[in-house]
Amino acid sequence: MKKYLYILCFAPLLFFSCSEKEKGVDVSVIEEQAAIKFENDVLNFHTIRSGEKVTGSFKFKNVGKHDLVIGDVSANCGCTVADYPKEAIKPGKEGLISVSYDSKGVQGMRIEKYVTVSSNTTPSRTTLKVVAEVE
Repeated sequence: MKKYLYILCFAPLLFFSCSEKEKGVDVSVIEEQAAIKFENDVLNFHTIRSGEKVTGSFKFKNVGKHDLVIGDVSANCGCTVADYPKEAIKPGKEGLISVSYDSKGVQGMRIEKYVTVSSNTTPSRTTLKVVAEVE
């Protein structure tokens, strides 16, 4: 008898907890957010001398519908340092991420360094590359 009582109590919960809205994914949330587009995702310093410090930048634009907020920009080594806008970038506006590379202690090789941009976009991380031939 208890078994039937449980069925009568919980059956309506199961019936009403499943709805048509839960079956699909609302892509409008993704389409309506900020979106970052870089002019180039590779910064090439070409040939530099060992011990030389070089600086360049990645130009980007907020091509989304909401403010773009960059939370962090990090490099995969201490020889590469990045600076980025701390304020929100409005839709349609542009910005720069400046990158400095110090080739001290490197000689006779091609370097590839990576800079990761974390922001309120989907995907939330974008990887940029810095390359140079160090002689």
